[in-house]
Amino acid sequence: MNVTVKIDPEVKDTQVLITAEKRSRFLCRLVDVIEDFDKKPTASLTGYIGDKAYLIDVADILRIYAANQKVYVQTAKAEYLLRHRLYELEELLDRQRFLRISNSEIIHVRKIQDIDLSVTGRICIRFREDVYTYVSRRYIPKIKKSLGI
Repeated sequence: MNVTVKIDPEVKDTQVLITAEKRSRFLCRLVDVIEDFDKKPTASLTGYIGDKAYLIDVADILRIYAANQKVYVQTAKAEYLLRHRLYELEELLDRQRFLRISNSEIIHVRKIQDIDLSVTGRICIRFREDVYTYVSRRYIPKIKKSLGI
């Protein structure tokens, strides 16, 4: 990889140009890193169980999902109600660690234990805490590309 930096006092906004032979997984990851470079990742979310509010460390999250017009976050210890929409969380969370697998679910990629491809036409994702979920058929190509399957 060859990196060139050109300083021009006339330029008001920094511009990054990447020239490559073809689009690759490395190139897509590089673009994601550059786009997220100045974005501060969210370290915690506030979740609710009944009338109590809890600070949830983002590193503890297994999955975030929508059900019955509400959004929940699941950790190894509990499930919490969130006061965010999924699209808001998708913007807040680190794209290198969190991946949308359906219209109603986001998962923490680093918490995946294994991926079962044996079910015809579906992908089952199992987490270390024996929690599992399924990838929506519409998202299968995106998931395979993101996880390198």
